[in-house]
Amino acid sequence: MTLTEIGTDFIYIYGVILTEELQYFEIPTFKGIDQKPFYTTPYKDLAAVITPVNALDYSQEQIDLLIKDAEWLKEKAFQHHEVIAAIHNNATVLPFSFCTIFQKETTLESFLSEQYDAFYQKLLSLKGKQEWNIKMFCDTDKALAHVIDHNPAVLELKENLAFMPKGKQFLMKKKLEHLIVNEFELEQAKWWQEINQKLLSFVHDTNLRKNWGKEVTERKDDMIMNADYLIETSKTEHFLNKIQEIEKTYTTFGCTLHVTGPWPPYHFSKMVKES
Repeated sequence: MTLTEIGTDFIYIYGVILTEELQYFEIPTFKGIDQKPFYTTPYKDLAAVITPVNALDYSQEQIDLLIKDAEWLKEKAFQHHEVIAAIHNNATVLPFSFCTIFQKETTLESFLSEQYDAFYQKLLSLKGKQEWNIKMFCDTDKALAHVIDHNPAVLELKENLAFMPKGKQFLMKKKLEHLIVNEFELEQAKWWQEINQKLLSFVHDTNLRKNWGKEVTERKDDMIMNADYLIETSKTEHFLNKIQEIEKTYTTFGCTLHVTGPWPPYHFSKMVKES
């Protein structure tokens, strides 16, 4: 049987930063997730950004219950992000997952010791970089019209169809319908590949995410791309200018790009289990 000590604060960790960067900025003064100040605790070249939390309120059993409360989850997850974003504005940060908690400082120190090399190297790789997200949306009717009017395979079959006997035209029309759908999917994949290729000179790393359905986006058009890009901060302006240039081309296909950032490097930080 495992006994959990109650009555002392647990330690909630937001992430780790490079100790050397602490000399260039002051930790923001707003409250942590349990309305207590957050601060840093150093370990060699790393500093963990932490805040105390009530042991009763943030036991694993209590979190498992509270996380089912949508309002609690929304409030606390937003606060978690706000702290990480505030740190990211001033330093290189390796974000930790929401509600990563240690019961004792010694446990946290042991964890940092075990993962020290991995964390330090990852932070060095993230230094001077930002995460940006690009979502590509497509108006299906407009995109289909473009494929029907411009796709070589579709145009060839349409041209051949006009010279076929009526009896054969029925089957060929069915084949044409299937061809249009297939070429439409191939065209969309090609558009994404082309865009990605145009951005490679600005990008250090990429992360492809699942597309969201209309019930999530609340848009009439379909999401056909959802990707994260890790870019050097010095290249941000050129990166955004390139996206504007790219969008001008793809609007004729019924596509628009939605860009958000800069974000803390959430999708480029995963490498080990954090707790």
